[in-house]
Amino acid sequence: MKLTKIIASFLIIGLISSLTLISISSCSKNGDSRKSTEQQAPASVAETSAERTAPETTTTATTEEKKNYYVSSSEEFLNYSFICPEGWQLLDSGDGSRILIKNPEGTGNKTESIYIIVEPFEKMGELKTDEQIYNSYWKDAVKEGKAVMLEDEKMSIDGNDVNLAGYEYKSLLNDDESIKNIDYFTFIKKDNYIYAVKYIGQNIEDWQAKKTITDFISTFTFNDKVEKLKEKDKNSSMNILILGDDSGLGRPGGRVNGRTDIIIIFHINLDSGKGTVVTVPRDTWVNIPGHKEGKINEAHAIGGNELTVQTIEEFSGLTIDGYIITDFDGFKPLIDFLGGVTVEVGENLSDGFSGCYLTKGVHHLNGEQALALCRNRYRSGDGSTQGGAFAREKEAAKVVTALLEQKSTFERLIALPLLINFLLKYTWTDLQFKDILRLLPILGKVKTGDIEITGVPSWPQTVGKASAVVYDKEATQELFDQIKNQ
Repeated sequence: MKLTKIIASFLIIGLISSLTLISISSCSKNGDSRKSTEQQAPASVAETSAERTAPETTTTATTEEKKNYYVSSSEEFLNYSFICPEGWQLLDSGDGSRILIKNPEGTGNKTESIYIIVEPFEKMGELKTDEQIYNSYWKDAVKEGKAVMLEDEKMSIDGNDVNLAGYEYKSLLNDDESIKNIDYFTFIKKDNYIYAVKYIGQNIEDWQAKKTITDFISTFTFNDKVEKLKEKDKNSSMNILILGDDSGLGRPGGRVNGRTDIIIIFHINLDSGKGTVVTVPRDTWVNIPGHKEGKINEAHAIGGNELTVQTIEEFSGLTIDGYIITDFDGFKPLIDFLGGVTVEVGENLSDGFSGCYLTKGVHHLNGEQALALCRNRYRSGDGSTQGGAFAREKEAAKVVTALLEQKSTFERLIALPLLINFLLKYTWTDLQFKDILRLLPILGKVKTGDIEITGVPSWPQTVGKASAVVYDKEATQELFDQIKNQ
């Protein structure tokens, strides 16, 4: 149901919607900063003009050998290289098809990142021509209304003429409306692949953003013979709490104090590229911090998102990095906005309460159909789980993972992170801009087989006078310990 907000952040999120090998490398670069009479520009990642024009000497050759080059390692597309800016980190999907380099030295809300996407033409859909690709990039900025288009600039990538497009916008992930975001985009086509480069800057001046991306592009080449200099460090995992609030469609509550009928813990290992989705039954009997024991979905009704996160952390032993929540009113238009979702239904369903009427098999669902599927608890189960609400929760988890895999298309990737502004019309999150950036390298790489869907080992049981769900504490602890070690 509401669980789908994961897309927001992954796409967010949430298209949420990822999971491939990611390595962090501290990169340094040779380059210098140039002062004008009024301002100090950020350090350049390119060679200085003096380095380019100086005669070839033994000293120059030695300097070139020590530049911190990244070199992709694909066996499918033409490999490329670039110089990593000084002090920046590098997140690698494994072969170079998704790269995010980011400046960790930003102060306050200031961040700079460069996102590289390599995609085969066959996966480009209707985006066949250069004009169609640029129009796809611009359309969301135009739709945003308040975005300001920046002047295009003609450049060269490895001797090939390209166009650098961009816009300025406000991100709804920032409470401070004065914070300015800059986005630049360009691409080059080589051997049936497209190599796209995006600059994503927050709280930065236009001239600084343009200098960073143009300096970087000047080092991008299809020469894979340079020495690759970088140290790989293990990247961290993320635990995202996805909540489906039982409100909307005229019901009271909402994201403030409604009961959360769908509770999903989504664990993503950004180093191994694997993930686990854990469904938590809404009636699970737990301790609610600062209150008495009760059903786990009462935490949201009592103390909102903050108490829900505290309850889940105490229950699982995991640290929750952020939450995503939606309700009935948000879920339906979210699915429709994303173009629907394709899922495999494991049993024939016919339920007048939820309005779910589906036969066993693969279906492409619109928002209303997907909501009905996620609400349907009058069912026997497909054999992989218990029936009733247990089967409903697994269906919801399947919708989340399907959205993550299916909706992280090239068109949506180049629209990030502005696309999140649209997703936030239907969902709410405490994930920050920097959290979304961490997820970018995995988007478009997620496959269903990379994500395991499981549930808390539990069963229905009366507790006092309450019809509740109790769980095997030892087995549950073992489950979450395994997730911690993934």
